[in-house]
Amino acid sequence: MTQGVSCFDMKKGQVYTCEECGIELQVIKECSEECRIDTGCCADDGFMCCGEPLRLKE
Repeated sequence: MTQGVSCFDMKKGQVYTCEECGIELQVIKECSEECRIDTGCCADDGFMCCGEPLRLKE
């Protein structure tokens, strides 16, 4: 299984989508620097939907 995107990789304004169900999530606020240092705020597998990783919408 492919690892999903982590919150500290997401940038303000980007839109992530699930290729299975079509849901779209837009990044409104980026993670803080503390989150980047202590990666415990995200799931180990990153953000997933329908059992698959979310993808950056082109």
